[in-house]
Amino acid sequence: MLKILWALMRTDLKLLVRQMKDKAIDALIWGGITLVVMAHVMPALGLKGFGLFQAATIFVGVVGFEIYNQLFLMVMNIEHRKHLFYLFTLPVPVWTVFAQKVVFYTINGLILSVLMIPLSKIILWNQMDLTTIAWGHLFLALTVTCFFFSCFLLLLVSRAQKTEQVEHLFMRLMFPLWFLGGFQFAWKTIYDLNPYVGYLGLLSPHTYAHEAARVAVLGQNGFLPFWICMTVLLVGSAVFGIIGYRGVKRNLDLV
Repeated sequence: MLKILWALMRTDLKLLVRQMKDKAIDALIWGGITLVVMAHVMPALGLKGFGLFQAATIFVGVVGFEIYNQLFLMVMNIEHRKHLFYLFTLPVPVWTVFAQKVVFYTINGLILSVLMIPLSKIILWNQMDLTTIAWGHLFLALTVTCFFFSCFLLLLVSRAQKTEQVEHLFMRLMFPLWFLGGFQFAWKTIYDLNPYVGYLGLLSPHTYAHEAARVAVLGQNGFLPFWICMTVLLVGSAVFGIIGYRGVKRNLDLV
């Protein structure tokens, strides 16, 4: 079984290597433009010292966009009964096929996240002091975040059985979770403005991913506790992963 799963992983990684150039270009364009605007344009409008704050969220924010792309591809794969259905004919338990995909998507997201670090340094330059970053905490936060969204992807796939449903899922669920998840503001800021909206923001997994990355880059003061964020994301990974797996398995009538 392990040989089969390793062969599947090796195949996915070879495909990723071929696609990485385009994936990296897309991610760098999005991250670069976002950071340039926040670090060099917004200060002219009075919003100063926001560059490093935004960089921390870009590290994990890029994973959300990659998951959206993977959601569309996986739903299309299922709808047209392509490569994924071949994997279900292999002599391995069905759950191991999905587990292998989760690990692969985690690696995929982590690579893109790490690419955002040198990009941020180049754009921010003196605004970003690499010696003050808690690197252990940062890489843990990135890894756990990528793992969470890879598990969350299974839940999304179980809710979108056709490609046209992906757009509705994005606007009705993924976008609200991202926007309320504090991509451009700390949770404490929104809580101080309106506690009810702050509590609503705690329902978004993006909140914990963004806050954890900010703690690693900027320090604990003013953000949710790092280890609480990690715990929520790990528990959420297990819960959403199991629910998503069961939902996809039911939708596809897999034994």
